[in-house]
Amino acid sequence: MFHTYPSNIPIGTSHNYILCWDTPRRLTARGYFRCTSYTSYIWRFWFSNTVDSTYDSGEIAYPDRPGGSWKIHSARIGDGGPYILGEMESPSDVTNWISVTFNGSKSRDVLPNENFWSDEVYLELPKDHLLVWEWELEGNHIPMTPDSQASTFVGYDDGKLQFDTFCPLPDFFGTRREVKNRIIFWGDSITQGCGTRNNFYEHWAAQTALTLGEEYSFWNIGLGWGRGSDGAYNKAWKYKAMQGDTVCLAFGVNDIISGRFGAGRASQPQEIIQTLEIIIRELKEHGIRVILFTIPPFDYPIENYMVWKTLRYAYPALARELDVELFDFSSILDASPPYGNEFIYGAHPEKEGGSLVAKAILAEGLF
Repeated sequence: MFHTYPSNIPIGTSHNYILCWDTPRRLTARGYFRCTSYTSYIWRFWFSNTVDSTYDSGEIAYPDRPGGSWKIHSARIGDGGPYILGEMESPSDVTNWISVTFNGSKSRDVLPNENFWSDEVYLELPKDHLLVWEWELEGNHIPMTPDSQASTFVGYDDGKLQFDTFCPLPDFFGTRREVKNRIIFWGDSITQGCGTRNNFYEHWAAQTALTLGEEYSFWNIGLGWGRGSDGAYNKAWKYKAMQGDTVCLAFGVNDIISGRFGAGRASQPQEIIQTLEIIIRELKEHGIRVILFTIPPFDYPIENYMVWKTLRYAYPALARELDVELFDFSSILDASPPYGNEFIYGAHPEKEGGSLVAKAILAEGLF
C-alpha cells in the first residue's frame, strides 16, 4: 500500500503523545495541509493506534504504548481553498466535502495497537489548494502529536471548532501515483519542525519536500523528544521507517540529553552509536538507502557538550564502517564549525536555518 499510495504532505503526523481523560470523550478534529503533488486525486489514509516515541520523561507517552479502544463516527476530506501564508486563527470554509470510508463503512471501531487503511477516495484538489481532513471520534487514549506544523482545530461534545494543537490525525496521507524516490525523514524535534510556525512550512524537511515537489514522495516521521533508542529497540516507529526507499536518519540530540526511555540517565557515546548501528543495519537489510545526518548544535547542558563533540567525530566513522552516506547537518547550523556548538538560527532552526539546510541537501544532490 505504501508503494502504491506514496505520502503527499510535507509535514509530520506521527505520534509522541496520547490524549487521556478521566472518561471517554467525543470530539471533532480538523487539519489543513499543503500537498507536495497535485498530479493525483485518488487518496488513501493510514492509521496506527500506537505511540511511536517518548515524550519528555515518558510519564504519559512512551514508545509502543498502545492506544485505547475508540470509535470513528465519520471522516471526510475537502478543499480548503488556496494556500495563504500565515497562521490560521479559525477554520476556513471548506468546499466539496467527500466522505472517507473504511471497508465500505463510514464508521469504524479502533482497537489497541491496530493499524489500518481507509478505502480509496477521490477528491479533485486544484494546485496549491489545501487538503482538509476532518473526523469525529469518541473514546479515550488516542495517539497524536501536539507539535504538528499544520493548522489544526478541535471541537468537543458538538462544540465549535477552535485552534488546538492537541489534534489527532491520520499517520499517513497518500495519493495513488508513481514517484522517483520515497524519502522518509526520521529524527527528533528538529526533523519534525518544532519551533517553526503553523501553516508556514518553514522547517528544513518541509522546505526540501516543497522544493523537490511532485516527482518525489516525502514522509516526515520526526518527533519531538524522540531518540535513536526509540527507533532501535521499539516496533511502531521503526515500522514506518521501513516503508521508504531512502531514510534520512537524524538522531542524537535527545539521546545525548535524555537517554533511553526508562534508563533514567543520558546515553553515552558508545550507546548512541550502538543504537544507530542497529537501525542502519536493519534498514539496509530491507534494501533501504540510508543517509546519516550529523548531530546539529543545540542548547546542550555543559556536561553533555563533550558527548556531542565526541559524536561529531564518531558519526563519520560510523558512516564509513557501515557504508552509508553522510550529510553534515551540524556544520550548516553551527556558527563556529566544526565543534563550536554555536547555533545562530535557534536551537530548533527557524525559517532561515531551514532554508540553508534545504539548499545544502539540493546542492549535494542527495535525492
